[in-house]
Amino acid sequence: MEQLFELRPRKDLLDPTFEGYKLSLDSLPVYKHEVPVAVEHLKPNEEQFSFQHVKTFGLHNHLIDDPWSDEVAFFISKDLQIFKINLHSLVSQSPEFKSVWQLPRHLESRDGWFNASLSFAGPELAVVTDGGGVLHIVDTGVRTPANSHLWQAKFSSEDLGNSEPFKITHSMLNTTESNQSETLSVLALKVESIDKVESQIALSVFGCSEKETPFINCLEWVQYEHVDGHWSFKQLKRLAIPHGLDYASVLSPGKALCLIAREPLGIIFDSKKNVAAPLENNERMQDETETKVAYTWTESPEEVTVWMTFDKHTSKHDLVVKIESQTLKVVYKQQTYLDGELAHPISVGSSTWTLLDGKLEFILSKVDKSLSWNHLIQSDLRGRKVLDAETAADYESVINMTMKETQAEGGGRPPVFSSEQLEECDDMPMDESCVFRFDGETNKFTHKAILSGQLLFFTQSAPGLAPAFCLRHDVDGLIWQPMGDELEQSWGCLHTAALQALGYIQASKEQRKFTVAPPNMTYAALCDAFSHVYIYRQSNCTSTGVEMVHRPTGRRVGNIARQQVLNIDSSEECLGALATNSFLLLLTSSSLFSIRVNSD
Repeated sequence: MEQLFELRPRKDLLDPTFEGYKLSLDSLPVYKHEVPVAVEHLKPNEEQFSFQHVKTFGLHNHLIDDPWSDEVAFFISKDLQIFKINLHSLVSQSPEFKSVWQLPRHLESRDGWFNASLSFAGPELAVVTDGGGVLHIVDTGVRTPANSHLWQAKFSSEDLGNSEPFKITHSMLNTTESNQSETLSVLALKVESIDKVESQIALSVFGCSEKETPFINCLEWVQYEHVDGHWSFKQLKRLAIPHGLDYASVLSPGKALCLIAREPLGIIFDSKKNVAAPLENNERMQDETETKVAYTWTESPEEVTVWMTFDKHTSKHDLVVKIESQTLKVVYKQQTYLDGELAHPISVGSSTWTLLDGKLEFILSKVDKSLSWNHLIQSDLRGRKVLDAETAADYESVINMTMKETQAEGGGRPPVFSSEQLEECDDMPMDESCVFRFDGETNKFTHKAILSGQLLFFTQSAPGLAPAFCLRHDVDGLIWQPMGDELEQSWGCLHTAALQALGYIQASKEQRKFTVAPPNMTYAALCDAFSHVYIYRQSNCTSTGVEMVHRPTGRRVGNIARQQVLNIDSSEECLGALATNSFLLLLTSSSLFSIRVNSD
């Protein structure tokens, strides 16, 4: 059970006397530059029609900032070149765009791929994906404007993709205590059809069905190890998030995750250990006083037929079936019901399984048709060999009784009331998002906080920290920093800054695509999909030189909260936005706009 914690705002960061923003007509310097190669901008194909697909494509920010250097930014062009931008050069007539690496292109057609994504895991290390299933670990060198070092790929892997598109959401590099090796953690987001998700437990545990959730978000946490100069795959964990993921990050030192999502969600795959409840050895053996029949089977010279019985409302999404040449495994929801080595090898390609009215039937094709099987699963005495299907039906009542007993033992007492007794006022809202901490060692959620406000945006933090996120609190936007696990205190999120009235303002901007804020939080910028940018300077933002006078008292006011509206000279869609302490950058397909917000 998760430990509940609260997101407690710091009162000293709130301003209860805030009266609003004053519209400023001051002009801001805007520099427009043509990019060397058009920016990549892929869109969903006809098969990618879910809300998760639209969100993944539509809200992809093509401008990438670097937590280790505030002097550069990056974007990926349509021919898969990574360009480095020297931010200081944007105020001149000769901006510096330098191609630092060319992603390998293994297929000509990119239909159905996600946009390529880039994440910086360390001061000299990055992870890149082409959006089509390949992950690259790249040595970048020190990423400063003066460094002309070209990037070099150190490792390329398809462990994540399996030819399925994914997007990198976060990465982090950690060094072991003995400094003998490094571990790279990468978070990759997929949108997959529930029929294609590789899972060790049934997806119905999370309420998945073809009708309600034909596509779900899968977050894959993959770790690579760097030993003696070589990178190698270490571990993969997969989490199912049916109702969409809003935020995901790795917490230092790389042993836990922070997520913002709606329940239900949970781990469905671990490459090192099975997440399904195991079948204990004593359950395989026949009880001395009671015969527990779990399955029946029969054989012919060509094949072996196996029957298992479950609740009549059981669907294929309640089961995980794995047929291999020498093993057979059945998981019902989260519990393993059959798992072991077959008596003899089978032909996987010609073996099938079907489910009808709760009756699961396997037809296993023998490799050696001259052999007779004395048993189905080695060391499993819960099965009964019968002559034919009619005889197997006689055991169904026994199996049904065993199933009911097992479910009663696992499920506890029956409910004391029916859901039909609930009224509308008793219903819990299903769109409630929560902040979670997921522990990678136990594969469990250890902490949980219910969000009282909407997630507005997230932004980079200091190097080595998870990105911060902004939540609406009353009318304001509050910045929260997830804690690392090095601190000797209960885990939580720290309130670090406040953006006045941002929650109220963002709710009114129907055409908004991006919201960004600089590290010093002196302003926030809301960027529409086309043309308009709204800048909201906080009261702690320095004046641009225009002296304001409070009319009733005649008092001269230097720093006040101000709003500025800009109309960008472009008909192209905004593909990326990035805020630094001095500049606001906007990226379209062919142009980069640099807006000087602060002169200091």
